[in-house]
Amino acid sequence: MKSFHFRAATVLDLRRRQHEHAETQLARAQEDRDAATRAVDAAEAAGARARAEYREQLGTSHPAGLHERHRNWIGRKQGETQDQRRQLEERQLGVHRATAEVQYTYRRLRALERLRDRAWRAYQDETRRRDAIEMDHLAVVQHARRTRGGIDCDD
Repeated sequence: MKSFHFRAATVLDLRRRQHEHAETQLARAQEDRDAATRAVDAAEAAGARARAEYREQLGTSHPAGLHERHRNWIGRKQGETQDQRRQLEERQLGVHRATAEVQYTYRRLRALERLRDRAWRAYQDETRRRDAIEMDHLAVVQHARRTRGGIDCDD
């Protein structure tokens, strides 16, 4: 009997590479999201420092223009924090998309792997069936030789 060959092996290999690529994309998306999370934390900390410095300066006598510049600085920090949060949301959306892609490619890969496994089991069953037929045929031939030659083992 011929050796086992899965006809869709090339497609299975392609699906495996697609799944690996999707996993790589997911890892990158998660790294980007983690970097965006750190950026949000840093922006929030900078905003908190700016507000703390402003509160400290309120108790001292400085020109009014200095207080105005400080308030503007705080406003810029708040704007930067909002931008960082928006970027974090975009990165989180990217992670969700990449996760969905990984799940999709995994389902497609598993479908072909199950098909290959089913074909392998069918091949093994057929091999066993043919081996049993050959063994039965061999037993019949040996029995015929024994009985034809005058040797009867049933006595």
